[in-house]
Amino acid sequence: MASVNIGKKLRDARLQRNMSLDELQQITKTQKRYLIAIEENDFDSMPGTFYVRAFIRQYASAVGLDGNELVEIYDGIEEPEDIETAIQYQTLDESRTQMYDENSQTKRFMRSLPAIIFSLIGLAIAIVVFYITWQDRQTSPMIQPPASEVIRESESTSSSASSQAPASSTTESSSSSSSSEPKAPAEVSFVSESGPTVNMNATNLASPAKLEFNALTGPCWVGVYIATAANNDNGYFYQETIQPGQPKSVEIPAGTAQVVVSLGASEYMEFKLDGQKAEFNPNNTGIGPRNINMTLAYAQSQPEQSAQSQQPQ
Repeated sequence: MASVNIGKKLRDARLQRNMSLDELQQITKTQKRYLIAIEENDFDSMPGTFYVRAFIRQYASAVGLDGNELVEIYDGIEEPEDIETAIQYQTLDESRTQMYDENSQTKRFMRSLPAIIFSLIGLAIAIVVFYITWQDRQTSPMIQPPASEVIRESESTSSSASSQAPASSTTESSSSSSSSEPKAPAEVSFVSESGPTVNMNATNLASPAKLEFNALTGPCWVGVYIATAANNDNGYFYQETIQPGQPKSVEIPAGTAQVVVSLGASEYMEFKLDGQKAEFNPNNTGIGPRNINMTLAYAQSQPEQSAQSQQPQ
């Protein structure tokens, strides 16, 4: 029996098809150790010549070669001169192995299809939960109460303003009756900002002044912080999640000199103070929470000012 390099021809054909020995074993139903023996031309390690011929034919059929021709070479017939060229360049028709590979890929895909569908459903659920959570965070109170320094300043300012109120009450009543000039509009101006903290001034306000909130394209949580005896100087004077199309207004207690307006989703909110729009983000520095510190000053009529100037020193 000729011992031509049959194993090399079969191995080269297998490698051209990117086929592993394990895949070849599944296709030919031949033990892997016999396939390795064929590639190494170790035919003596096989049970007998009958099995050698059968294994060569099965191997050749799986990799697209002529098994009978290789068996004839094994039996001692001379190898054709151009067999190497034929292996490399011959165009092979679709073999049973190719059909088996395609069917196997289709079956594997169909088996994995339910897992793919469930994965896509799980991903969609995760996206929906994330969106709902994000919306909920936008509408929930995410702003901490302002620092105690702001509370003390507001308390001292409001107490000084309230102590001056009785002394000037008679003057205000006389000036309101004698004044006929129209009151100048309030002015609300941006002063500075540092991160989410914004400082603003409001002048020429009525007493009591009024805040008006209007949500534009989405819900926004609003908290108005004023240190008063009613909230024991701790907590928000007013807080609510305002929905689009449902404007709200809050009256500021008379004599209040400082207010902190906290907004959750500030990009959805606009508000006015005594009818004047508060431009709290003129520089477009971002969206999200804002703490707006507002210093308030109230309007005084001309007769009131003249009466105060005529009081004895």
